[in-house]
Order: sequence, then structure tokens, then C-alpha cells
Amino acid sequence: MRPDPPRYARAGDARPARGDLPGPGEAAVWVVRLDSVPDARHERVLDRRERARAAAFQDAPARRRYVASHLALRTVLGGCLGIGPGEVRLTREPCGLAHCAGPHGRPRTAGEGQAVEFSLSRAGDLAVVALASVTVGVDVESRAFRHPDSPLDGMIRRLHPDERAALAELPPDRREEGFLSCWVRKEAYLKAIGTGLPGGLAGPCVGLAGDAAADGRGPEPTTRGWAFADLDFPPGHRAALAVAAPDEPPRTPVVTVRTLRLPAQEY
Repeated sequence: MRPDPPRYARAGDARPARGDLPGPGEAAVWVVRLDSVPDARHERVLDRRERARAAAFQDAPARRRYVASHLALRTVLGGCLGIGPGEVRLTREPCGLAHCAGPHGRPRTAGEGQAVEFSLSRAGDLAVVALASVTVGVDVESRAFRHPDSPLDGMIRRLHPDERAALAELPPDRREEGFLSCWVRKEAYLKAIGTGLPGGLAGPCVGLAGDAAADGRGPEPTTRGWAFADLDFPPGHRAALAVAAPDEPPRTPVVTVRTLRLPAQEY
């Protein structure tokens, strides 16, 4: 049996506040434009690990987007926890891959009283931060998304057989949109379980967004214990959430979508 379709509430522009932490059955999504942070002056807000990662970028725009996206994450987490962005303490869980024992898994808050589940994704000058009371993963991609190393047919061949079959049912002019809806679901799920893309695209099946599937439903996901919310926003992008959902059938959370602007002078 399929879960209920996702329900959304649009909250417009808002600063994150302590009361914005989502409760059971809810998820909060913050959409952030990154182009309002023009340079790397604000790296002092980041921790040592984040600054080292920023310094490793050779491309200046990529470095700026990384810094701005982590400022966005810290702004959302700090606001919801009632602390400053620089006071948020972050760490990583062990990797979800069996052969890797390193701290390469899901990021987590580490400070006392800072327990909150979150996920971060960015696409160009856009970042999406997702919060939930349970494990959550988010991915956002531009509709102009192209994998640099593989054409569409090659990417589709890497998916689960049920996903490949669902995409084959689509007319050629809808196949790319169908693939993108599957891709963001897959990335969101793999981030949520802590493996990222090294966890593999072939399985399990995460399905397609209903509006992108030939039958309006898509294949049944085989990810027991997880629910998906497909987010057709903002214009020119597609995003998805994967949320831990122990109920059977899994209950898709009510998703509140907010936008956040990052004033350059605030940090």
C-alpha cells in the first residue's frame, strides 16, 4: 500500500526561530539563495573542518557557494535552537558503508541541547535545508542538471530495474523529467542512510514522483521504513525528501516550505 501524498504549507519569507523545529509527522524546508553572500569574509562563522573544506576549493565561485550554504545551514539550525550560527556544533556519524569505518556519514549536531535531524543540499546558487524530528535526507537539482560523465541513457541503466521500467514507459520528451524526479529521491535516501552516492544507484527502488510517472504513481518503493516527499520547487528545480517512517504504510510528513535570505553584512 502506498503512503498518502505529501501535504505542503507555504510560509513565505521568515527568519528561523526556536518554535520552528518540526514535530512528529512534520518536516521543515528552508530554501536559501546563496548569491547574497558575495565572498568568503564570513568563513569565521564556520568550524575548523568546514574552513578546511572551503580552502580546498580551487574554483572561487564553488568556494563561495560552499561557504554560503553552510552559513545557511548554521543560520537555520541556530535560529531554531535559539543560538548563534557560530555556536552550532557539527560532527559526522560513521559511514553507512560496511567497508568504511570513518566519520564520513550523515552530519549531526553535536553540542549539548542541540539535537535536531537535518540535511543540506545545494544546486548552483540555491541551497535547501531540511529539518525533521526523525532522520531526514534532502536533495535539490536544477532542471538543467546534466551529469558530466554520463548521458541520460547511461544514467538510467544504473537505476533499479523497476525504476528503469517506469522510465521506459515515458515518451522521450518526458523521460529526463522522470529521471530527475527519481534521482533526487535516490540522493535524498542515500544521504539519509549515510552512504551518499557510493551506496549505489541500483537499489533499493525509490520510485518516481507521481507527476513525472506515466500512470501518475510510479513503481512501488522498496525502501521499507522510509517515506518520500516530492517538491516541485522553486521554478527550474526539483527536490525530494527522504524521511524515516516506521509506520506501515509509511506516512509522508506534512512539509512546511520557507524561504530565507542571507544578508551579507549580518555575519
